[in-house]
Amino acid sequence: MAISVILPNALRPHAAGNDRVPLEATTVGDALEKLVQRYPPLGAHVPEFAGQGNAIYRNGTQIQKLQGLETALVDGDTITIIIPAGDL
Repeated sequence: MAISVILPNALRPHAAGNDRVPLEATTVGDALEKLVQRYPPLGAHVPEFAGQGNAIYRNGTQIQKLQGLETALVDGDTITIIIPAGDL
């Protein structure tokens, strides 16, 4: 599925300055894995938030209110990573 991952300002330097990354993924966990594969420097930052779930949203809904990292994705979905102030 073609989706987009929106990165906060704090993570953009670790993703070649990109604010939005298009990916093909079927679940949120799959998308985050592919994001880190594409931009390895993100690996030091994304997993800690992925495990909590409360900082990752699919189309505006926290994934912890859905199926966590197993939340299914469809074409056009957007994943947004939010980093609480002071956590990076």
